[in-house]
Amino acid sequence: MASVQTSFQLDPGTAKAIEELKEAFGVSSNTAVIRKAVALARIAARNENPADGTVTVLDINGAPVKVSLAG
Repeated sequence: MASVQTSFQLDPGTAKAIEELKEAFGVSSNTAVIRKAVALARIAARNENPADGTVTVLDINGAPVKVSLAG
């Protein structure tokens, strides 16, 4: 499969979030963060509750947290 080159202009908040996610995901590149984020987004979209546009995940203590996928 051919590699596609894409450039992004990141605002400071997004750049900071990517840096934090590098540590959380255990990766060292922006590309790896984006790859994992897209994979998570794909899973979320496939499991979205059609009634309210949310996905429920469990926090570190096992409590449910609803995440809205609505635009």
